[in-house]
Parts: sequence; structure tokens; C-alpha cells
Amino acid sequence: MVNEILMQTIRVQTLDLFLEYEDALTANLQAHPDVIGLVFVGSAADHSRFDEWSDHDFFVVTKTGTAEALRKDLSWLPNAEEIAISPRETAHGLKVVYSDGHVLEFAVFDDEELELASVNANLVTLDKTGEIAKRIRAIADRTSDQATKAVTEFNPVARYELFLCQLLIGVGRARRGEALIGGEHVRSWAVSELLSLIRHWQHPVRGTESKTDNLNRHRRFELQYPTPAARIIAAQEKSVEVCARALLEVALEVGGGNLDAIAHQQAEIVKARLGWN
Repeated sequence: MVNEILMQTIRVQTLDLFLEYEDALTANLQAHPDVIGLVFVGSAADHSRFDEWSDHDFFVVTKTGTAEALRKDLSWLPNAEEIAISPRETAHGLKVVYSDGHVLEFAVFDDEELELASVNANLVTLDKTGEIAKRIRAIADRTSDQATKAVTEFNPVARYELFLCQLLIGVGRARRGEALIGGEHVRSWAVSELLSLIRHWQHPVRGTESKTDNLNRHRRFELQYPTPAARIIAAQEKSVEVCARALLEVALEVGGGNLDAIAHQQAEIVKARLGWN
């Protein structure tokens, strides 16, 4: 009964409601004497990416010395009386969940702290100093440059070797009865290495190139690499060891000609140690 009542309070988010919230937040902060800027990011900035699961992601910029007060007192948020969950996540950031399931992820920065942020898609809706938009453009350019540098400096040999290590360690721990941490090695850390390797080895599906997120290159992987993604997802639903074996098969097949004789020999060493031959 309680669950039924709770579910009845949860609304299906529409774009109109999404935009109404952005307007209300902008109006609230326009009137706040300590706030000098508001920047929406992610799908809150690029509304073409909106769906019913979109969060409101944003940065609030305040006068120097006033940011912490806004982090502690959330009465400036629209419908603040409906906030159900509001954990502090980082020195600057919080997550908020309303009683209807609407999620916020945001950071509040003192004026001189804004450059600590990284950003791609952005929409400045409040700029009391006339400089916030310019600063955000510079941050976005810096973020793009850093992402390009990271791709350029990516070391596929080291990442492949780390992938193998995560599989070996994870299966070993699962076999000794540590299934939880073993699963983390395999389903999380090894998968992360594998996704990066596949991005390095293969071009995404034609027409999806622009969907890459330079803040988190694992976002929208299923859209850009549907076939290996489906295999990885299926593997993650299996036991730790079955998952590890499947991930290694994906790596060896997708890696193809990118893997030399040494790489294949290294895979054989892992397989031999685990008795997979």
C-alpha cells in the first residue's frame, strides 16, 4: 500500500516540466543577492538529449565567501519543501531528489572557484557580472583540449595489460569467496578498461560520432558500439568467472589485428593460470 501511494506521487517528466523548472530556478537565483551566475550543463543545457530520466545538472556561482551557505541551506531551490534526499557529494557538489523522483546534480562555486569545473554542453541563464558566459566558454575549450590530449596520450598496451590483470585478480578473489570485490574487479574495473580499448580500436557507428561525451567517454557507449556493448552487458549478468571469460573473448575478437603476438601470449598466461585452456 505504501509503495502504491509513493508511486502515485512520481510524475513522468516531460520537457515542459523540465523547462519550467529551469525557468523557476533562474528566477529564484536572479532574486538572490549572493548569486552572480547560473549555468545549466548536460541535458539541462542540450535539450535535444532530454528524456524522462534526465537530471537537472547545473553550476551556481556566488559572491566570494557565500557559496557554503547555499550548499547548507537549500531553500533557494524551487519547491524546496518537496526535497526528500539531499546528500553532500563533494566539497562543492550535492545531489537532490524530490518526492516525485526529480533529480538534481549541482555544484555551488564561489566566484574564484568556477574554474575548478569542467564542462561540455552548457547554457548560461544568469550572468550578473557579464563575465560568466565568457569564463564558461574558456572552461569548455579547456575541457575539450584536455579530452583530446587524453585520447592522444592513451596507451593501449598498458590499458590492455591492466584489463588482463583485473580479470585475473577478480576471478582469483571470487574463487576464494570474495565475490563482491571480485565482481568489482571484473564487472567494473575490467569493463572500464575494455570500453576504453574498444573506443581506441574501433570507430563508432556512423552518424553517432558527435554523441561522445568528453567528460565521460563511457556514456552512450551502447549507442555508438551496439554489438560489443550487448555482449558486455550480457556478460555482466553472469557469475564473476563467466563474465571474465566472456569479456576476454570480446577483447580478443574486437581487438583483432590491434593485438600482437605478445598480447595474445599474455592472454594465454591468464587463461592458463585460471585453467581456462
